[in-house]
Amino acid sequence: MLFDKFVRETVSWWNRYLAWIADQQKSGNLDSKGRTVLFPNILLVIEVKGFLIAELIGARKEFTRLTVKRHKEKSIYRYLSQFDDDVPDPLIHLNSAYNGFRFICLAQEADFEIVKKRFPFIDLFPTKLKRIGGKGSVFSFGENFSSCFVENSVLINRRENIYRCKNILELFIVNKRITKRELISLFEYATKENEVKGVHTVSKGREESLIVGGHLQSMYLFPGLRETTIGEFIQSHPETVKNAFKTSHFVYEPYLEWLEHDGTVDDEAINPDLMVKRDDGFYDIYDLKTAALEKSSIVKGKRKRRRFIDYVEEGVAQLANYREYFKYPKNRALAKDKYGIEIDNPKLVLIVGNWENTDLMEIDQACRRYNDINIIDFDTFAHLFLGTEEANIFLGTEEANIANAADS
Repeated sequence: MLFDKFVRETVSWWNRYLAWIADQQKSGNLDSKGRTVLFPNILLVIEVKGFLIAELIGARKEFTRLTVKRHKEKSIYRYLSQFDDDVPDPLIHLNSAYNGFRFICLAQEADFEIVKKRFPFIDLFPTKLKRIGGKGSVFSFGENFSSCFVENSVLINRRENIYRCKNILELFIVNKRITKRELISLFEYATKENEVKGVHTVSKGREESLIVGGHLQSMYLFPGLRETTIGEFIQSHPETVKNAFKTSHFVYEPYLEWLEHDGTVDDEAINPDLMVKRDDGFYDIYDLKTAALEKSSIVKGKRKRRRFIDYVEEGVAQLANYREYFKYPKNRALAKDKYGIEIDNPKLVLIVGNWENTDLMEIDQACRRYNDINIIDFDTFAHLFLGTEEANIFLGTEEANIANAADS
């Protein structure tokens, strides 16, 4: 099946199914046993050599049509393992059709207590299946593999002492040889029981936050995923920003034209990722990069010449440009009239990297030559949202001040 056809058939089928579930809920025909129903809002469709993948992502109380995000991946095993494309020594070998897994944690050799500190959502999956001595992806695929689905489960991956977890609401992997009839049959097979599929049913409060946080972590730890896809998730789950940075309001990607400058600006406008409101009513400026998974460190050089890698430098330069925009009265007036944004000594925050490639002391050294540019990594962002103790452990003094800026 061609990738475009796979995308069309998948989004069409799941939009109809989830819309029907939402209608049943509104009509009182859905028994959630007092739990909250959370709907996906993103369909991530992935093309890899020999396979087609569809993954439902998100956890929202209202259903809207799925936003389709396309991605090309070089290997099914890099997608599943979140590390590399090496042929695995798997936990499970798949070599047929309609293979299904639900409500389970699948792992290669793992210390679950250590994993939980970084990925607290694994507590939602008490049934765990672990292999001792395996490596790479928990799944491998034989020549006769046709299709499989994974529902409300988590994959734990490990390379040496580094863990990553993939939080899955609904995932379908099919051989590219699949026909339209076989694909529709797979969806029907996965949803044939008298039980709603493709949604979360959770207790309000902590459990709901863990699900959202799990999706967020899976997104930024997805190899090669675009910044715009991560941004789409954050925009559609505003509680991540509001809870993490203790704000009542933020503006996502405001488009602000240059009305006044020094004559050297050739851009039409600035388009920062986030303008985050402080308790005093003024806004700080945040920009999102990625977790930079391919980088072992987001800094380079020895201590006396410590500086950021080029990828981070680009984000820092972008923030400085945004700050310059607000130096001019006409620009400030436009931001206030168009979005209600007012600026007074804004904090500039770049969200980039993760716990694997950030060292707080090295970041502090690299920031010495900048004026009020602050760095926070994605794992810390996620834990600030969840309110875990680990957020404070991994926060340095500067980052702690950023995270609690709304209280200061």
